[in-house]
Amino acid sequence: MNHPSPYVRRRWLGREVRRLREEHGVTSESIARAVGFPRQQLSALENGHLGPDIDLVSGICDYLAVGANRRTAIMDAAADGWTRGWWTADAERMGIRQAIYADLESGTRTIIEYAMALIPGLLQTPAFADARLRSDPARHGDRFDPAAAVAARARRQSLVLAAGGPRYEAVIDEIAIRRCAADPVVVADQLRHVLAVCANHPSVSVQVLPVDASIRGHSAPRSAYSIYRYRDPQSSHAIAVDTLTKDLIHTDPGEIDPYLSLHGRLKAAALSPGASIRLLRAAADHLAPTEGVPA
Repeated sequence: MNHPSPYVRRRWLGREVRRLREEHGVTSESIARAVGFPRQQLSALENGHLGPDIDLVSGICDYLAVGANRRTAIMDAAADGWTRGWWTADAERMGIRQAIYADLESGTRTIIEYAMALIPGLLQTPAFADARLRSDPARHGDRFDPAAAVAARARRQSLVLAAGGPRYEAVIDEIAIRRCAADPVVVADQLRHVLAVCANHPSVSVQVLPVDASIRGHSAPRSAYSIYRYRDPQSSHAIAVDTLTKDLIHTDPGEIDPYLSLHGRLKAAALSPGASIRLLRAAADHLAPTEGVPA
């Protein structure tokens, strides 16, 4: 997953092209005319749509006499935006929303998540993932295949945990641990899997946010979210906010900063990693005691 997220690179490219136009005081209509492309195509480029036209991007750089270093950064982003990751060919079977997350996870330096009601997908066992993916079939398209979706989730997890993968940190709300989102035995195994991942992978850190935690400023997170920082030259960030029907993805700094601030408050209010491990172990044993351990 070392290649930077094509989606994030397209969004950066679109912002950079808009910035260029504003710096030179030219409209989208005039620059499209000058480089010989339809205005709608320039609009699609600035909005980060799939497949930025390399000739269009190069023409804009020529017309605006962009300096060598900046031009290289722009053309590199245009090339990255064309990348088709492993998730592209099977997006409908694994679920379009999951394919978007796989894209966002590509080329990350760090992934930080707040999980409000469920164990994060990047930490889920196949059994837990299968139970959750089958829980609401109406959310998926006609070509959705639960087995393909579970396999894709396992692949995403393996990429995060691989050598050279990103630093992964999660704050998991206690509600996600106490409220069973699957059969209790499945949930117990899921919690023990989180414990095993933390024990075996120093790059992973999990903290539990108690329901009675005192959060600075009485902050009340409204939804689960994921924060991504990338290995690209710009050290780009992205935020994915989980909602019932559609994920909201933010890449503009002004939209990202409030989440970074909120996460700092949640992390400070959460239990330490050691105390979180003890809570997870106790919760698993309560749901399904291990052999020889009294209930």
